[in-house]
Amino acid sequence: MKTTLEIDEKRLRSVMALTGLKTRRAAVDYSLAEVERQARVNKVMERAWTPEQLKDVLDPRYDVVALRERERPRPK
Repeated sequence: MKTTLEIDEKRLRSVMALTGLKTRRAAVDYSLAEVERQARVNKVMERAWTPEQLKDVLDPRYDVVALRERERPRPK
């Protein structure tokens, strides 16, 4: 879908430089995905969790470093 937006050029260049993304579209898509992901995390964290509920939240084999590495955008 094509949409005309006024985007802060300095911020867009910064996102592209920080992520290594080469196109504006990739930078905007990445930014939207990150905002959506963070909003989902915030929604989950609004809930009051008991220690008993938290005990089984993460699989002991969960590797956050490997997950982040897979999610990191790759230059195209």
